[in-house]
Amino acid sequence: MVTFSNRQHSLMKEKLTQAVKDFSYRFRRYEVNYSIAIGHTPEEIDLSILSQHIRQSDRFIILDHNTCAVILDCTSDTCGMKAANNLLTHFQGIFFSIPIYVGIVTASNYDTDFKMVHELFYLLEYAIEHNMNSVLVECSQAI
Repeated sequence: MVTFSNRQHSLMKEKLTQAVKDFSYRFRRYEVNYSIAIGHTPEEIDLSILSQHIRQSDRFIILDHNTCAVILDCTSDTCGMKAANNLLTHFQGIFFSIPIYVGIVTASNYDTDFKMVHELFYLLEYAIEHNMNSVLVECSQAI
């Protein structure tokens, strides 16, 4: 299975942390919750096609050649899971034979952005390590 180098991890975490800043501010200031879903596929494909299946208020980010994230605005745990599952279904419809590993976190479950992003990458690595192809992994599954 694919594992990320420390440099790849650092670059992807930094890119995601920067993208989350506006959402994080709104969460701390106005309690507007959000979720982040991350997806990784071992094959290099154009993941940007998934950006056509998100709301205008959400943000799609390419983190690496075959890793992307979606910041899902105004979502609770349940709504974030549903939105991420919908994206997973779209992915499977387009790239039905290509594996994808997906994790999700929600801001209201974390004290800081750093902890949230760190946990998100932990969930992604957990999914890859345990070959959880096409399964949306969240905190309670990786304990």
